[in-house]
Amino acid sequence: MKRKLITFLLLISLAVIFADGCVAPRQKEFKSISFFKSEEYITAPIHRVLLVPFDFETHREKVVNDVTEAFFIEFQKSARFETIMPHEFRDSLFLQNELWTKGLVRAETIIAAKKRYKVDGIIFGKITHYRPHDPPILGIKIGMFSTITGNVLWSSDAIFDSSEASVIKLVKNYHANNFQSEQSLYDWKILLLSMKRYAQFAAYHMIHTL
Repeated sequence: MKRKLITFLLLISLAVIFADGCVAPRQKEFKSISFFKSEEYITAPIHRVLLVPFDFETHREKVVNDVTEAFFIEFQKSARFETIMPHEFRDSLFLQNELWTKGLVRAETIIAAKKRYKVDGIIFGKITHYRPHDPPILGIKIGMFSTITGNVLWSSDAIFDSSEASVIKLVKNYHANNFQSEQSLYDWKILLLSMKRYAQFAAYHMIHTL
């Protein structure tokens, strides 16, 4: 009887070992968002912010418009502050995108934007990685400057590569929480078929670092 019990326990142990070997490895958590948030941002009142069109080295207007609009929509949804887009003074602001990645923005630009748009902050963004076809990749670097002090209030940097399992997990969760009312044959994969939707997905997660 004792021998049978030992044999039975041994078989169970072997079954557990083999079962563990068949279980798929756990998906890595997505940890590719880095961000900075200053004490000034936490304490200073930010009511109105200007979002400058994103910079992209190839200057493809459709890409710039799609990504900028996606972030504009997600900033509005977050309701952290009023977000506006420039209707004048656009070219001068766009040129500053090349500087802010180095941590520099001309003081006269900030003063002029504050005076013209009555904003507490200016948000600059740069598209660092871009691949529209499957699997899409979108890399974004974004930052907010104070129009009062000229200091960096917040910045975030991320690359969303949909060939990574951790990113797909985020995509599925985002789709489940934000597209419940929409029916599609593609289900969550619809986010991978439109760069504008994919950019909104990226914006949602980056803005959550605010």
